[in-house]
Amino acid sequence: MTSWSELTSRDKPEGLPEAFQRQISPGVVRYVFIHEDLEVDDPAVDSTGRFFVSPREYGFSIRGFKGGKTAWARDFSNGTMLVVNSEGLSHVLSPKVPARILFIGHDGTVLQDTGSVQRLVERIPDLITVRLTVNATFDLHGENPEVARTLLMRMIDRALLSGPRVGESEATVVDHMFESSSVVGVDRRRATDTDFSQLLDI
Repeated sequence: MTSWSELTSRDKPEGLPEAFQRQISPGVVRYVFIHEDLEVDDPAVDSTGRFFVSPREYGFSIRGFKGGKTAWARDFSNGTMLVVNSEGLSHVLSPKVPARILFIGHDGTVLQDTGSVQRLVERIPDLITVRLTVNATFDLHGENPEVARTLLMRMIDRALLSGPRVGESEATVVDHMFESSSVVGVDRRRATDTDFSQLLDI
């Protein structure tokens, strides 16, 4: 594994954002960060994922490393993300070749290196559909009931997209959809409340 040690030691400022792991496609988990409300996993392409951009657009700067290597680098609270060419030697990138994205822990451990990821062996997928009924009770705090419906769907959607934690399971979600949803009011009466309509035979 290539060692990445900066030529110039530096103290990280307080309050840096965190890079977190996200499943970006079936079986592929990468470190991502938030930039202008969007999740970024490749700082060498624009928000559409189609066009090459300089990592400088995402707050990266060029740093020197031992062994004569250079890289675009940005610090996070839990490590440092590096962007280099496919050979892993230079910050000089090519629009024609995907950049190599690394994430280095505080102790120097390489937690991610897209250049060393092996292609998954092609196989026939073992697909299964799981149907799960979820009932969630919200305290609306004055909000419209439809807000609760939308919020729950977004929460479930985010959870499904993030996938299982690393090492938890090899199973991956390849697709999901919401078949139905409904909002049902909750009876707020206490068990000790008296229904006078029954006493009056109404």
